[in-house]
Amino acid sequence: MTARALVIGLDAAEATLLEKWSAEGLLPNIARLTSQGSVRSLGNSLQTLPGAIWPEITSGQSGGKIGHFCTVNQIPAGESRYRPVIEDDVDSTSNYWSIASRAGLRVAAIDQVQCGIDPHLNGIEIIEWGCHDRNFRTASQPPALLDEVNAKYGPYPVQSCDSYPKNHQGYIQLLEDLLDGVRRKTSLLLDLLGREEWDLFTCSFGESHCAGHQLWRFHDLDSEYHDASAPTILKDALASVYAEIDKGIGELIDANGDAGTVLVFASHGMGRYIGGYQLIPEILSRLGMSSDAGKAGDSRIRQLQDWMKKYVPMGFVQFFESKLSRLKLLQHLQGWYGGMIFPLDSPKTRAVFVPNNRVGAIRLNIKGREPNGCLEPGVEVAQVVDELKRELMALRHVGSGEPIVERVFTADEVFGRDHHPGIPDVMVVFSTDLGRIDSCRSERVGVIRQDIHNVRMTRTGDHTPESRLWMLGQNVPTGARLADASVLDLAPEILGLLGVPVPQEMDGKRLDTA
Repeated sequence: MTARALVIGLDAAEATLLEKWSAEGLLPNIARLTSQGSVRSLGNSLQTLPGAIWPEITSGQSGGKIGHFCTVNQIPAGESRYRPVIEDDVDSTSNYWSIASRAGLRVAAIDQVQCGIDPHLNGIEIIEWGCHDRNFRTASQPPALLDEVNAKYGPYPVQSCDSYPKNHQGYIQLLEDLLDGVRRKTSLLLDLLGREEWDLFTCSFGESHCAGHQLWRFHDLDSEYHDASAPTILKDALASVYAEIDKGIGELIDANGDAGTVLVFASHGMGRYIGGYQLIPEILSRLGMSSDAGKAGDSRIRQLQDWMKKYVPMGFVQFFESKLSRLKLLQHLQGWYGGMIFPLDSPKTRAVFVPNNRVGAIRLNIKGREPNGCLEPGVEVAQVVDELKRELMALRHVGSGEPIVERVFTADEVFGRDHHPGIPDVMVVFSTDLGRIDSCRSERVGVIRQDIHNVRMTRTGDHTPESRLWMLGQNVPTGARLADASVLDLAPEILGLLGVPVPQEMDGKRLDTA
């Protein structure tokens, strides 16, 4: 059995390494796609809303329109506290396989990232069985399918790649589990692909994502965290995971034969962990944007909070935050020194840091939008934005004296004034050629130091803006490097290949094969 369109996503696999290792013979199936099909680079959201990359891929809509950019911790529009995005927040019917399903096609969607279950799908769907991102739940449609999968292939061996011991043996165990995961995933995909004649079969390999975050230090000889004493198995670990995924790609392509078009894409890349964004909360406090309005200055209590973030495990912190944040006296004290757990609870807060992966992000406390808004829309908001842009661009690296910020821009400037109300108001792109950014200074904020690594954050690999698409099929040019496109174009292209009209709400378009 085969599929008219076979779509394989590689989650956070660094495209430059895929190209290098395929040229060197380590990845023969990526090399086959390159020589027998076509390849193109894809623009993406990694300089604006990095965490929106997969929703953009699956829906063909801009992250500025969808509003989901950090599923583990956002401040939704109309709310004042950070919380995870839940499955009910996600439109499970906007993905390209659901659109194809409603057009009457038979579809299979396996381990697509940051997606909920479409209960009315004409086909099968499995979510979060073998993904890096586990935001919602492990489930399937029909529900009995998951029981069958677990009975035949067992639970996926890696539930959280961050939880492995941070020593050689722990990393070796992670590597072995990732390789086992690729093999189980490949067997499962071949099984499901062979069950019937599919119109669309779409799946993803998430092992490259885990491997990149955790094993980068062993691969990158120039990394400040490179471990020269590591055994060879770890130094070759990243390449080993990529090679096992490449083998799975080849088996799926061979199983599908010449029946349809194959699309293999690298969603976004992986490189050295740079940081910079972790400095923003203290920068905002010293600029007088927090609940203390600048009165607390270089607060010793905020330094204690930073120490806790560095040395106290996340589980303990979350427990104490959930309990202590309810105490009115403690809230008052936190407000006084500018270290509130939920800063938008205070009407004195003007701007607050929001998590946004590799890009710094700030949300303004605007009247009429936030429950405790204090900034008047219009002139006052514009003044605060101008101040933030000026002071952020003035930041210098303590060691080199070079600017640490490349660009500061607003959501209006990038996405237009009709963007989703839940996305950050201001975004900050940090320099990537200064090495690790764990300090800054300026005349206004003084010197700020905060390491990007702590007991909560032990990763040494972080995302890069490298996205690629390989296509193979009867009407695909052979051995061609085609014009750049966008990840937003993937969903329209897949629907177009299947003869399904592209919905007007999609921001992407069909690809030009010339």
